[in-house]
Amino acid sequence: MRRWLAWMGALLLPVTCGAADVAVLKSSETPGWRPAIDALKRGTAGHTLTEYDLRGDRTEALRVLAELKPRSPLVVAFGPLAAQAAREAAPELPLVYCMIQDPAQLGLAGAPNVTGVAFSIPIMNQLAAFRTVNPRGVRVGVIYGSESVAKLVQEAQTRSRVLRLNIVERRVASDKEVPEALRGMLKGSEAVDALWLPPDPMLLGDEARRFLLAETLKAGKPIYAFSSALVAEGALASNSPDLVSVGEQAAELVARMLGGDRSSTLLIPRGELVINKKTAERLKLEIPADALAQAKTY
Repeated sequence: MRRWLAWMGALLLPVTCGAADVAVLKSSETPGWRPAIDALKRGTAGHTLTEYDLRGDRTEALRVLAELKPRSPLVVAFGPLAAQAAREAAPELPLVYCMIQDPAQLGLAGAPNVTGVAFSIPIMNQLAAFRTVNPRGVRVGVIYGSESVAKLVQEAQTRSRVLRLNIVERRVASDKEVPEALRGMLKGSEAVDALWLPPDPMLLGDEARRFLLAETLKAGKPIYAFSSALVAEGALASNSPDLVSVGEQAAELVARMLGGDRSSTLLIPRGELVINKKTAERLKLEIPADALAQAKTY
């Protein structure tokens, strides 16, 4: 009887308990994502991971997914295009998503058979990091336009009181209003000590982004950013997801889903503090030693 039960139990085990073929869909070939992908591969060493570059093309994404459906038990999607295409063309496949700023906006949050790793750090953590880098910067300006960032700013205003920060907001209807809003923040009685640049598409075009960086530097004010790429361009600091942590957590979710756990989960990666020491020198800001000790620096 025991032998029969053991034999039946073996038959009922999911076939994915052993090695599995996992498809890694990349919305495009983005070099900056490589640390996350490499960490994902290290964390899923017992499985076969195959990368697919969708080249930013929805038609290519649908073609790839049509080929994958019969043979892949799970998809890991990097970026919005890959995740949206996977949900549309292969909703029956378990999906782990990464590198998406607002999963709720794409209908991914809480969706069945879908789980992922956040591509943002809790706003309280970000503000605390910026306060550590520049303790004298208590008036922080923020310009924004999108509805999703409006919610973020509202949360920041609530959380900032604990840190004794004052968030000064200016909402704009288009990028044409950005110069006037910025000038109003940098001069006069409403002058801020620093500018916080949130992940608002209106501010991230080449022209708008370069204008913000140049004008704040000219006014002797630092920029706090959501991405280390902006710190490399001249922002003073960022507190953003550690990409290795993103990959490690994606690997954890892959293991859970292949093991049969299909609950909707959103994991929060570790934050990575990045500081531009050259910008600090130009602004004549002295960065506290404890902030430098925990940061990656340019």
